[in-house]
Amino acid sequence: MAAEYLFCDNLAGSKEHLWAAWIHKRRDFGPLRVTIGNSPQEIRSDPEQKIDTVCADCNNGWMSTLENRNKSVIACALEDLYIPLDRQQQTLLSNWAIKTAIVLDSIKNTEVNPRFYQKSDCVVFHRQRVLPPHVRIWIGRCSLSALGAFGTDVAIILPNGPRIGIGTATTIIVGHLAVQVFAMRFNPERSGDNTDVQPKPGDWNKMLVQLWPLAKDSVTWPPEVTFTNGGPRSIAFLMDRWRIGRAVPHTPRG
Repeated sequence: MAAEYLFCDNLAGSKEHLWAAWIHKRRDFGPLRVTIGNSPQEIRSDPEQKIDTVCADCNNGWMSTLENRNKSVIACALEDLYIPLDRQQQTLLSNWAIKTAIVLDSIKNTEVNPRFYQKSDCVVFHRQRVLPPHVRIWIGRCSLSALGAFGTDVAIILPNGPRIGIGTATTIIVGHLAVQVFAMRFNPERSGDNTDVQPKPGDWNKMLVQLWPLAKDSVTWPPEVTFTNGGPRSIAFLMDRWRIGRAVPHTPRG
């Protein structure tokens, strides 16, 4: 039986490209290496992976439009070209990033960890293009051109105190463009919490440009410092940016 889709009340089942078809036409990234939870890595020969958590109306409607409106910016980054972004372009790229993060969250192994993004937030984003609360988005540059998406779920715990919420970090790489979305959700009794959750120490202001919340009328890509394939400023360091402190056992969310 088809499941209810993320962004509306239709039934899912339309085959949406995980990565837009035009990206594969621009560059051959080869087979995909897929790891979900603690499962062994799987090699998938077809890089044009499709997902089925979407309905045809959304897939061929607003999602396609959003992809097309960001195509020129993503294509420039794919080719490693300098990009100026005004407020409208920052907002559009932020919308693309959160849409991609939500879709990626929808296909993870829920036996390992439940979905982070709630249906109500997804519907509001679809209808009004309002991003979920407590979302931050940055862009950086990779030295190597690649294609990938990586997710990390975290618990938000006060120093020597209780667990007050959860978060999820999604790192998206398209060509030389690296995008990171970090979203938090606090426990109901702390729904108005303004706790300033910070990543592990690093030269993040030099390695990343903030897209959301909007902070400047204009920003440029790439930032001053590039993520490398290894070493102290590796892309793996970005992926692990929000993993701080001890590992905590998974608690099912209702």
